[in-house]
Amino acid sequence: MKNLKIVFFLFLISCLSILAQDKKFITYKVKQGESIQSISKALSITPYDLLKLNPDVKDNVSANDIIIIPNQNYDPLEDISNADLSGIGEKDIVVDKFIYHEVIPKETIYSIVKSFNISEEELKASNPFLAENGLKIGQVIRIPLKIDETELNAKDDSTQPYLVKAKETKYSIAKKFGISIEDLEALNPKIALHGLQIDDVILVPILSETEANEAFVFYEVQKLETLYSITKKFDITEDELLALNPEISDGIKEGMLLKLPNNNRMTKPLFVDVVPAGSELKMAMMLPFKSRRDSLNFETDRLLQITTDFYFGALMAIDSLKKQGLSIHMKVYDTENNREVSRKISNEVELQEFDLVVGPMFLSNVKAVSTNLKYGKPYIASPISTKDHSNIDNKKLIQERASLDNYTEEMMDFVKANYENQDLIVIKNDTKKSEQQFNRIIEDIKALNPEKEVKILEPKDGYIKPDDFKVFRDTLDRNIVNWFFVTDTEPAYLGDVFNNLGVFPEVDSLMVFGFEKDRNYNKIDNNFLARVHFHYPSNSFIDYNHAAFQQFEATFKRKYYSLPSSYAVEGFDVTYDLLMRLAEGSDFFDQGVSERIATKYEFIENTSGGILNKGIFIVKYDGLEEKVINPFKQDSN
Repeated sequence: MKNLKIVFFLFLISCLSILAQDKKFITYKVKQGESIQSISKALSITPYDLLKLNPDVKDNVSANDIIIIPNQNYDPLEDISNADLSGIGEKDIVVDKFIYHEVIPKETIYSIVKSFNISEEELKASNPFLAENGLKIGQVIRIPLKIDETELNAKDDSTQPYLVKAKETKYSIAKKFGISIEDLEALNPKIALHGLQIDDVILVPILSETEANEAFVFYEVQKLETLYSITKKFDITEDELLALNPEISDGIKEGMLLKLPNNNRMTKPLFVDVVPAGSELKMAMMLPFKSRRDSLNFETDRLLQITTDFYFGALMAIDSLKKQGLSIHMKVYDTENNREVSRKISNEVELQEFDLVVGPMFLSNVKAVSTNLKYGKPYIASPISTKDHSNIDNKKLIQERASLDNYTEEMMDFVKANYENQDLIVIKNDTKKSEQQFNRIIEDIKALNPEKEVKILEPKDGYIKPDDFKVFRDTLDRNIVNWFFVTDTEPAYLGDVFNNLGVFPEVDSLMVFGFEKDRNYNKIDNNFLARVHFHYPSNSFIDYNHAAFQQFEATFKRKYYSLPSSYAVEGFDVTYDLLMRLAEGSDFFDQGVSERIATKYEFIENTSGGILNKGIFIVKYDGLEEKVINPFKQDSN
């Protein structure tokens, strides 16, 4: 077997060295200091894909080694544009009109020739050793490609062959070329019947990926979504949506691909929920139930209420995923909200083999668990803390809620995108938090219009007097919108700001921007927040009229005899999204954006190499109603 792999490797080198620019793979001489990881990163492939091309490489490479790499100048259209690759497997590769196939358990010569639509004589002619030694598991054999004239004849001036890459789906390809899944299947009837396989050659429109993405983005209709909910979600009228998608005149259905105007709403593609067949995951939940106490009071113990609701929401997510075919083994641990208990739990050997640990809830306990599981298998999800996690050295630590810095960045992006010469006023407080927030934003605010003065309103003797607002109001230009920025959430400060701005006469046009909305806002009159058209960023937003929430609410009420809190929704969203992404299997940073019942997920790498969710909504008061808005398309008044 070892000799066969060496022969195979040498054969590939000899093949790929000839006419290298026209071949799918070429040889590469490893340079000093390079590794499998660095080479694969430079080529934008995974280390697994690179090792698959180089079966004799066991651990790593050394300087001057010769290895095989994908040819980034390769044009698949000349080599295999008319090839029938219907039997090719995920681990197979194509070189010089041959498939190199690794024999898997239960395969026979008969099953291979049937799968690849060739004769036994053709197979043995390409692999003389089969006649003497027979077929063995793990062998790499050559299978000649068959030319299918059907696709060649079907081509016209508007289509071109396209080579399907690893992890591509009908959805992603349709999105690339600006067509629906139905149009893609019409061009390629085989994929409608047999699905899409890696290295299939299919027909697509002659349209560059750049052109397809310039004017439009594409969105897959989710379960229970309606025409109305989509128009609200994307800030588009029903007529505009119908003009771009005439096929929805009879209504929309789950899975439809809709074309939408590209307003740069998203910086990443949408994550598509797919549970691969046979998927299995092990997860643990580490939550502060404090079950060792003599008595549990669900009426007065707020932490117990939060924990229980979060847990119930997570159970509903697991139940939903199981119905979709995902096998989940879950174990629950009580951290007692204690750092030492959390540390001891994370020392358990079995936890090292779990795929996911949700919890603990609080940062000090997360740090203890993260340290112990740093070199283990599981991802660790910190579900509710908004504090900075970047000082924790664990590349598998996931911060599910964005930090204040992320909120500030998102809010300022909105301000920059919508600024049209409004007057700018920053309201300070005499607290450390306000000073820090002021320093975060003041230079960006000044840069909006360097020729216009940024006015600053500050407290005197610990608070801002009503007379100060009155004097200040007299200096405002009533012919232009005035934008105010609040820099703190301290209760007395918020009272000073909104109790005064909220009673400004309607003749004064104003809008107020905050950088977080915490529990202290519950003490502010909603009429005042509506009067000033208050805007704020948030990790989550529950649309109580949305069908997805209403279904969740009904199910929760039926199961647990109570209405779900926001923490129950969060428990569902966190658990569902993470398990779905782990089942899909690709890197968190490559998976795109998802929106669950109330939460937006867009994962980026934080400064310590961990994972941070920077999915943030911009919410505004529209009258007494709060609405999520499109951050790049707003009226300024």
